[in-house]
Amino acid sequence: MSHCFGMIEANEVGRPNVKDELEIVKLDNGNRYVNVDMSNPDGIEHAKELGFGSSGLANVVITSWFHDAASVFDNDHKGRCFVLLRHPIRRAVSMFYYLKDATWENTYSEVYNNMDIEEYATSQYAEDNWMTRFLTNEMNGGLYDRHLDLAKEVLESKCLVGIMEDFTASIKRFDQYFGWNKIDFGGPVSMMDRGGCVARVIQQPDNAHPHPSYEEGGEVWNLLLEKNKYDLALYEYARHLFYDVQVDIVS
Repeated sequence: MSHCFGMIEANEVGRPNVKDELEIVKLDNGNRYVNVDMSNPDGIEHAKELGFGSSGLANVVITSWFHDAASVFDNDHKGRCFVLLRHPIRRAVSMFYYLKDATWENTYSEVYNNMDIEEYATSQYAEDNWMTRFLTNEMNGGLYDRHLDLAKEVLESKCLVGIMEDFTASIKRFDQYFGWNKIDFGGPVSMMDRGGCVARVIQQPDNAHPHPSYEEGGEVWNLLLEKNKYDLALYEYARHLFYDVQVDIVS
């Protein structure tokens, strides 16, 4: 978003520059960010206190904290939701191998160093219906069918849905729906070169992390499925929204 489209983002990149006054920070590569941290509730609350939602400084907010981020906006300054969902079992596998090496992340822990994926899948550290929890704001405790129903309702009524495994079509739908293709955001890549930039990102993602794959129905897959059954059902519903319900949302 920040590089290929040139949007001014609000995410975790602004964390080192957080202060009690909002400003836009420009990195050496030309990407621009608001000096807020939208990656956790405390950072979002601080942004809210600074009037971030009504400031108009950011073109896009990227965060997992759906409900907290929504509270930043008001009736006069509304946000619009779009989501890009990945298959939850493949996401959990990828996250495990990423966190084993990602010393730069605030979620990094040495506990992963000597752990294999089977141990991870049965541990307290494994993802536990991550998408369902964030969409329903039920971060702790048990989940039930009603939480899945609510998460489905949030996706269908509040969000334009994209599927990571169909990244190109998802970005195209976002682009057309929000009219990004008609806006020059003034970033490091010209409007004429956006398509080529996105194609390069797809071919060589910035955060790509090679890791083993595991067969559906195998031991690792089933262990992770035990902790992510609601997310898998939610993902299948998201695919239904993407391919069947929202397919004609843009002409």
